[in-house]
Amino acid sequence: MRANVCCRPEADAIRERILEGNVSNLDAQNKAAGLFVDLVAARAGTGRAVHAETAIAAAARLSGSLLLRSFDLDINKFEPGSVLLSEKANEEGPQLINILGSMLQNFGVVLEKSKLGGSNALRGEEPRLSVVQSLALLQEDAMRIAEENRLSLKEAAQSAAMGAAFIVKECAGSIGGEVGFNVAIYGIIEGSKTVPPRLQLPKNPSWKFW
Repeated sequence: MRANVCCRPEADAIRERILEGNVSNLDAQNKAAGLFVDLVAARAGTGRAVHAETAIAAAARLSGSLLLRSFDLDINKFEPGSVLLSEKANEEGPQLINILGSMLQNFGVVLEKSKLGGSNALRGEEPRLSVVQSLALLQEDAMRIAEENRLSLKEAAQSAAMGAAFIVKECAGSIGGEVGFNVAIYGIIEGSKTVPPRLQLPKNPSWKFW
């Protein structure tokens, strides 16, 4: 089952559809959301054709992982791929899920409650990349996108959630909005509670987060 992610979210459309107060730096975050969609399409697919569940999971995991990095935990002490539980993830992760749900609602994606949930049966096909594999493909370019758009890691996490919502919308016709939503929620949780791969930083990194 495949879906095509063929365009970026238009800034004006997202500006109209984001519920006020869900994101904190809207213009830059709109731009970053589009760049994250492009990044997922380029890295997680062939050309611009991508496996729907893989693309959604990749964007959502990136969102959760950027949030995890914003907590200033010493994640390098832990093995990549291991579970890292955090009260902050429990407290702040739901905001990303709220952004995801708000965008889908305002994109006009109707979700049937009976089809929502976290069980494997409700999440379609398994993503073709593990959490660590998807983050390894995306995280360094994502960090550069955040820096170039003067976003904090938390703001970048919000942008990635916006991008995930756009991909769910694009894939809803092939897998159903509910499956996409379920995959995205699970991905956000995975990303926010999994130690990411170590960043391959240059010797004199210039990255600065605002």
